[in-house]
Amino acid sequence: MYDSATLHAVQQQVARATRFDFYETRLAEADVDPTAIDSWEAFRELPFTTGAALEADFGEGPPTGSLYTESAMVTFSPMGEGLKPVFDTRDDLSYQTSVNADVFEQVGIEPGDRVVNTFGYQLFGTGYVIHRALEELGAEVFPLGPGDSEQAADIITEYDVDALIGNPSFALKIGDAGGQVDTFVGAGEPFTSVPGRRAAVKEALGASTATDYFGTRHIMPVAAETDAEDGLHVVDDYAIVEIIDPDTGEVLDEGERGEVVVTHVKKDGLPLIRYRTGDLAELEQRGDSVVMPDGVIGRTDERLKVKGVKVYPESIETVLAAFDGLTGEYRIEVNQNGSTDHLTIVCEGTADESDLASELGDRLLISPDTVELVEELEPGDRIVDNRY
Repeated sequence: MYDSATLHAVQQQVARATRFDFYETRLAEADVDPTAIDSWEAFRELPFTTGAALEADFGEGPPTGSLYTESAMVTFSPMGEGLKPVFDTRDDLSYQTSVNADVFEQVGIEPGDRVVNTFGYQLFGTGYVIHRALEELGAEVFPLGPGDSEQAADIITEYDVDALIGNPSFALKIGDAGGQVDTFVGAGEPFTSVPGRRAAVKEALGASTATDYFGTRHIMPVAAETDAEDGLHVVDDYAIVEIIDPDTGEVLDEGERGEVVVTHVKKDGLPLIRYRTGDLAELEQRGDSVVMPDGVIGRTDERLKVKGVKVYPESIETVLAAFDGLTGEYRIEVNQNGSTDHLTIVCEGTADESDLASELGDRLLISPDTVELVEELEPGDRIVDNRY
């Protein structure tokens, strides 16, 4: 999917990463020669990096771990039961700024536009990274951060703000409070993967464009939409994405659904090679672009196989969020009649059963045999598998 220039950049990144004991040891244990990454097939021989491995590394050499790089900025990200540091060198910040500026330009933000940034600046630093990119683009930035939707709406109205960047759920509140902008960029939570959520945000804000942006605090951006609103394009001059079977680690073919694995293409501080995000998505090739057509559609933390199809329960949540009458609470029940699996999804609240069943079937890639709506779910396990 990726070209030879990207492979060359990844080769250089692997060389940078193996300067750290963390990667040098892991590649030696996997009997992989980092200098022999001369093809994408060879790249796939590199071991995965997991959150558990990073957490263990921080634990063995607290507080910075062995991937510590003297950095211009130290921020934090949730990991395990606490927070762990993220290191960004001056070069890292400069490169992220340039790449993110290109992303925001492609969604329609122009030099001179006024942009409200509602991501937080403290501790996690996401707002700061985005702020730098908007300044690089030549925009006039309002660093409001999260919290007060009415105040944000008032400032947007008073200063005739052009664009808003933040969580889609917060954008809806700003729109309800009267804030109107031409352009919205949503990140930090499921957005376009929730049926009807884009249309709802555009209506609330009176926006002509609403685009999705995917990244983690460690790697941002990973993929982002353009103003065409046609899926998230992998930003392959900053990161590459693979989709793997979360059980076997096998790299999946185009169009197959699995776990998102991300590799930095250019990063000095806390570089990540084949990092398993736990997010669920698909990839497809469109010309020279690699695209996540439906964005991030759930997590891979819990999964079960029904009628030979992997079912990811958390992807159900993005469907339920599109129905106003549902609370978001649900239970999956799997039974077996002879050799045939029977999938029942019980949802709390009210909705059109036919519409709900259709949306669930599209998202899960398997149609539920039964969809039940109840006023209140009884306490118990979210997944009940009675087959074994």
